[in-house]
Amino acid sequence: MQQEGCAINIKRVACIGAGYVGGPAMAILAYKCPDVTVTVLDISDARVQAWNSDQLPIYEPGLTDLVKACRGVNLFYSTDAKKHLAEADLIFVCVNTPTKLQGVGAGKAATFGFWEAAARLIAASCQGCGPKIIAEKSPVPVKTAQAMSRVLSGCQDGEKTRFEVISNPEFMSAGSAVEDCLKPDRVLIGGRDTPEGRAAVESLARLYRRWVPPDRVLSMGLWSSELAKLAANAFLAQRISSINAISALCEETGADVQQVSHAIGTDSRIGPRFLSAGCGFGGPALQKHVLNLVYICESLGLAQAAAYWQQVVDMNDWIKARFVRRVITSMFNTIRGKRIAVLGFSYKAHTTDTRDTASIDVCRGLLLDGAALSVYDPKVTPEQIHLDMCLPKGSLEQPRRQHTAVSLATVDVARSAMEACRGAHGVCVLTDWPEFRRLDFHAIFKAMMKPAFIFDGRNVLDHARLREIGFVVYALGKPLDPFLTQKLEDVDVEERAELRRQRRVSVLAHELAEERHAVAAETEALHEAEEEVAEALSRVQSHSQQGQGRAQTEGGSGEGGSGAGAQVAGRGAQAGLASGGPGAGTGGAGS
Repeated sequence: MQQEGCAINIKRVACIGAGYVGGPAMAILAYKCPDVTVTVLDISDARVQAWNSDQLPIYEPGLTDLVKACRGVNLFYSTDAKKHLAEADLIFVCVNTPTKLQGVGAGKAATFGFWEAAARLIAASCQGCGPKIIAEKSPVPVKTAQAMSRVLSGCQDGEKTRFEVISNPEFMSAGSAVEDCLKPDRVLIGGRDTPEGRAAVESLARLYRRWVPPDRVLSMGLWSSELAKLAANAFLAQRISSINAISALCEETGADVQQVSHAIGTDSRIGPRFLSAGCGFGGPALQKHVLNLVYICESLGLAQAAAYWQQVVDMNDWIKARFVRRVITSMFNTIRGKRIAVLGFSYKAHTTDTRDTASIDVCRGLLLDGAALSVYDPKVTPEQIHLDMCLPKGSLEQPRRQHTAVSLATVDVARSAMEACRGAHGVCVLTDWPEFRRLDFHAIFKAMMKPAFIFDGRNVLDHARLREIGFVVYALGKPLDPFLTQKLEDVDVEERAELRRQRRVSVLAHELAEERHAVAAETEALHEAEEEVAEALSRVQSHSQQGQGRAQTEGGSGEGGSGAGAQVAGRGAQAGLASGGPGAGTGGAGS
């Protein structure tokens, strides 16, 4: 590196963390800067092997082609952190800061265990290796850079290495990460207002200016950069919660939320983005960062500001619970024993990311009321769906989620949308995958129980066409289907009897399912008992054969007719064992 206070030409970059942030961001950096060697590090050997294979550990449109173009040329994946950290001029830190589960700030504050571990690893690996630039890449709470600087300086013995910590938050969005990195709205780089801090900021800015217009590469103070990321995500979450609150009002008044949203979005002061009503926002950032902001405000005595941002999260929880209640009330106030198809499990289209997805909370709400679910997602694996439902992966991100024991017997993962919908009473669309718009709903309607319900939680379907086919449709924030607004006293006698029959059938179906489950449990217990009996008989037979062999040996040593006597004795011994009586003694006397 050059002398103190001067920008450098970065030639070697290391990144700690090969996840949803580090993976795509480093692939773009290597692609746009072919003369820079980029090494992505991770403690998981399986994850590193996946990045070095044709099946990447995450799905992002266009990412596989970029990785294949650079991998082995100037893009590498490794678990050898010590070597590559020591060689790097610039080190990106892309590790998670999950929400605390207990203690001070539980449920809101971020925990820095992974960050501290990364800082200690850097300090140990770079001892005496010359100055290093450390860039925060993953979103972190304000003043994280200060904490990292203290750890780095406090963990060194002997010859000290000078570290300059800067902030470079990532604004990519899952499903469009490659496009977001190639054509970012802005790039933030925050550093200390010192010669060393300004030089580190300029060094990184030079890399970005190779493909990002200079006016979009913004330099600022360290704390401003860290807080800007939290504030940006809070504003996005606020817009979603705001339009979701309006969607509930639209349903009650007969207004159309999409029309209202369009009218709002045409205002140049507001704009159209993030004004699509849905069954709640999810993902790894929005809710976590809003809660981090709430905790920071509370810690600084800003109670009113904390309450304001807390309401954004509360509204998100409410809209998910309201969607579940709508499903239950629409299906005659009972979903116990009914099969419900869930289309979409990732938190948004074009990603495999299920962290804090609204689908988990909606599915759990349906399961708590006794429904049997069939889930289909075009990209999320069955293993991931079962893991999230039984041991929710997002528990660290959202400890407020209601956790319950879920039996895999009530959660079926389908291989296609048609398979999920076959025999279902209702369909819930929870992710806006484009393929859901192209489904053969005529065939789906024929394969479903009647009346067939569709609950569009993302407003991606053609509701008029679905009603023509025969579906009862609930679209979030739209005028309610007449079928859903009918009261029982408004229905004629025959229809009322049919409704009662359907309710009774649902109850009987659930009772039958419970009986089948009980029978299956009893059958399994019977099989176990039979195996124990067979094992016991086998032991008895083995002991009997050993006794017969000893009797034959003793009888062979006697005089006259001893062979016949031994056989008689053996039969007598067997008879005695079988009856529990004195047969063995009688046989012995006979010899």
